[in-house]
Amino acid sequence: MRKLILLLLNLVFIITISQAQSYISKSGYKIDGEVVGLKDTSIILAYYFGGKQYAIDTAISKNGKFSFFGPDKLDGGMYLIVLPKQQWFDIIISEQKFKFKTSLNNIIGDMIFLNSKENTPFYDYLNFITNKQKDVASIRENMKTATSTKQIELKNKQESIDNDVLIYRENFLKKNKNIFFSKIIKATIDPVIPESPLDSTGKIDEGFPFRYYKNHFWDNIDFTDSRILRTPLFFSKMEQYLDKMTAKDPDSIIVSSNTLVKKSKANSEIFKYVVSHITSKYERSKIMGMDAVFVNMVENYYITNMCTWIDSTQLKKIIERAEKIAPNLIGKVAPEFIVYGIPFMKDLDGTTHTLQSVKADYTLLIFYGPTCGHCKKEIPKIKNTLDSLIDLKYNIKTFAVATEFDKEEWMKFIKDQKTESWLNVADISHDKDGNPLASSDWRDKYDIYSTPVIYLLDEKKKILAKRINYKQLAEIITRK
Repeated sequence: MRKLILLLLNLVFIITISQAQSYISKSGYKIDGEVVGLKDTSIILAYYFGGKQYAIDTAISKNGKFSFFGPDKLDGGMYLIVLPKQQWFDIIISEQKFKFKTSLNNIIGDMIFLNSKENTPFYDYLNFITNKQKDVASIRENMKTATSTKQIELKNKQESIDNDVLIYRENFLKKNKNIFFSKIIKATIDPVIPESPLDSTGKIDEGFPFRYYKNHFWDNIDFTDSRILRTPLFFSKMEQYLDKMTAKDPDSIIVSSNTLVKKSKANSEIFKYVVSHITSKYERSKIMGMDAVFVNMVENYYITNMCTWIDSTQLKKIIERAEKIAPNLIGKVAPEFIVYGIPFMKDLDGTTHTLQSVKADYTLLIFYGPTCGHCKKEIPKIKNTLDSLIDLKYNIKTFAVATEFDKEEWMKFIKDQKTESWLNVADISHDKDGNPLASSDWRDKYDIYSTPVIYLLDEKKKILAKRINYKQLAEIITRK
């Protein structure tokens, strides 16, 4: 009886495996590999995305043979197969079922594919480039000890190799127009910059090459094909475009961001990635003023309901965050402490004050909590810096806002910190039951979620800098 049960269980197992393999063969993926010389070990299949690599499957090699398989198709792109001892090699995923064989000692040179129109030419290209790189490396090594006459000969050889590579690449692209790897190659080709024209003064326009290069930077990227996201290329080009080819000021980055987003609309997956990446990158940026890029993204793409992948709860949080930042962006006039046309910030004597009433070349707007331990450490440093700047004849006044409601603690803080010369104000009001009551949403307008917070304003009360420390304060004012 026991043998019969075991036989039935084995039969069920065999049928189940057979059904699974049949299902995979119809709709999923199956990649059979063999690496001659590879010991029995685990192998990882991973893909590129956003400048990183992510594992998607594992397999166990037996005598160098292994298989990756699954019920769902893999997203197309460039993948990598990771072996032990930090060895790895790339494959292209367009076809979902193919085989390959190579050797551990010569992975690229010995690679052979079966049923893969993508990977066979891919490795033909890799073999050619690898061999040419070896030739160039040898020339460079010989150049170190070569005579001047020999160096000229070696340079000519290197130029000849470079020309061979260009010709091979051109022929490869003509021969393999319909494979994804050709799109990857094209994406690495820089735009050819024409001769610079003359400017309005009749001189050569020296800025033309860079402007042309930037304007045509994306010409060779196929934005309709989302497979480009799963390569090491797209992320690196995006970072180059935003970080190295764009001036590090918010207005310039906003222009570049909008240009890139516009191009990405050709494909919904690329659009999602580009918008999400830029939004996150500049929302988290530690560089002052870059929050303007975040606000731009939210106002143009999130509020307008273009980010359909975001659920309503998360969308609300993103929009609320942008709404808090928007009023206090650098370059904007600092929000006034007025509600319904009536000022509400009062000093210890009950007199109301506004920012615009402060007449100075610079206004330091400080938010602090009288019982805040960090404030008690930082305010003396700020005051010492301010006093030093004033001694140097800089025209600076301080508008200091207490963020708490206890008047006694506020008075004690001013006395202990010796800030009587500052314009000290607070929004100390209470409802009929004696509960603290803020007069308006000034905490949201200045994004006050911790203290101390320092804003530096110019004579017209435009925001020059925000969330700075005492060292930055001195640097900014003396530099200006």
